[in-house]
Amino acid sequence: MLGVMLAAAGAAQAAPDAGACVAEHARVAEADGAEAARTAFASCARKAYGEAAEPRIERCTGDLYTLPVILLYRGENLSKSAALADMKRDGQTDAATPEGRRALLMLDFAYQGSGPGQAPVESWLSQRTVQWTDRCLRGAVPN
Repeated sequence: MLGVMLAAAGAAQAAPDAGACVAEHARVAEADGAEAARTAFASCARKAYGEAAEPRIERCTGDLYTLPVILLYRGENLSKSAALADMKRDGQTDAATPEGRRALLMLDFAYQGSGPGQAPVESWLSQRTVQWTDRCLRGAVPN
C-alpha cells in the first residue's frame, strides 16, 4: 500500500507543467521575439509532455497568441453573445476553417466556469491560458 501511495505521489510531482512552458514562451518572446519564443515553447512542451504532444505543439503555440485576446472578452465582462458578434465582425468565426472552429472553441472555453470576479484580470487570464495549454498539449482540445 505504501508503495502505491509513493508511486502516486511521484506521478503527481511528475505531472507536466504547462505553466512553465507558457511562462518560458512569454519570457523568450519579450527578450528575443516570436520565433525564438515558439522554439522555446516547443522545447519545453516536448520535455514536459513527451513526444506524444509533438503533433499538437505548433497549434498549441499559436493558441498563445489568440486565446488571450478571446479571454479578454470575458475579462472585460462582455457577454458571450457580444463577444461572438465582435468576433464575427472581424471574420474570426468561420466554422468552415480550422482557425474559425478553434476560435469558437476558445470562446466556449472563455465562458466556462467563473470569470475573474474580484481577482485581477491578468491573473485570471494567465490561469485560463495555462489550463487551455495543458488541455491542448494533452490532446483534449479538438483540432
